[in-house]
Amino acid sequence: MDFSLLIVAAGWIGAVFTVAAYGLLSAGKLAADSPWFQAGNIVGAALLLISAASNGAWPSAVVNGIWIVIGLQASIMLVRRTRRAARTAAIADPMTDALTTVTSTGTGTVPVMGDAQPAESAVEILPATVVIPVITAAMLAEEHARREAATIAAAAAASAHERTDTGRISVPA
Repeated sequence: MDFSLLIVAAGWIGAVFTVAAYGLLSAGKLAADSPWFQAGNIVGAALLLISAASNGAWPSAVVNGIWIVIGLQASIMLVRRTRRAARTAAIADPMTDALTTVTSTGTGTVPVMGDAQPAESAVEILPATVVIPVITAAMLAEEHARREAATIAAAAAASAHERTDTGRISVPA
């Protein structure tokens, strides 16, 4: 098989990947922080780099090498952000920290009963009533729903920003 045919094919396939990724981003079908967008750019740039370097088109090869580095850096940042979000979600689970967030709204008074002792020899160990936090299933569900709504609202706001950000820089005329 002719090796030059493979290099030409790599160049065309790389061009399709790169243009498709950018076209889908511009059409709002992919977000700039989408793994598919980054993968399309990295694979496309790698194939274009092979084609350009094989043909001695060094400026194009260098640009595509830089494009690969940018895509890899963006992918690393995406992985880190995803891991950080997963850790934050695990820490902010309403079932684990409900005690600190809900106790002030769910307190009650419970009488403490003990052995009856004569008044003259009575030693007070506890006050007559003790205030303890009462957390009900309804309170946990309400807190969980509140946090879920806040998470969804934050994600929607971020998504709306991503759909409008195409990465272009406007220069006044």
